[in-house]
Amino acid sequence: MSQAPIRWARRVAQRKIRALYASDARGIVDEELIDDVGYAMYARCESIRTVTEAHAGRAMCHSCQAVIQHRWIRDEPMVCESCGWTTTWDAYLKSYQRQQLYGGTGYGNFLKFLERWPQARTPRDKLLAIDWLIHACHDGLDSGVGRPAATNLIEGTATQIVSFLDELAYGDLSTPGMLGSREEWRRKAGESTWTGWQAVTKKSG
Repeated sequence: MSQAPIRWARRVAQRKIRALYASDARGIVDEELIDDVGYAMYARCESIRTVTEAHAGRAMCHSCQAVIQHRWIRDEPMVCESCGWTTTWDAYLKSYQRQQLYGGTGYGNFLKFLERWPQARTPRDKLLAIDWLIHACHDGLDSGVGRPAATNLIEGTATQIVSFLDELAYGDLSTPGMLGSREEWRRKAGESTWTGWQAVTKKSG
């Protein structure tokens, strides 16, 4: 039995997002960086969707993208009827465990970004789509249960990511519409009972 490699998109680097917001705050439109961050987010959201579907019994063939139904039996072969790609559920499962790829509380927002990003044509539309997803990832802070959904998307621990989001640069020259999302983020986070947010505010205070 051949077991083809299974690969997933990595979480998006904080340094790229930080650089994007810093340039935007200075009124600089860096289209290459916008696309770099946006497509990295899109690829990560695609991986999250694929893993979440696989976790529900509908794994994706990593050769032709066909759906392979499975029964969660670890040593049972998973064979793609379309192209013959073969692995086991055990190998598939291990490929995404501890990789923050299960959709969880933010799954609906990841799916919305998969629809929104391809429709964004201008640099402003793309920036707003990126900014929307980043701040939609406050999910998980509201209830104080679990980790923020941003841990699925951005590299770092939950506390590091929340601190990172709070410190993103904004200015008078930022793309119109982005300052409002920052204020909403801070309002939501400030109402949170999640202990990690208390650590962030203590640090920034």
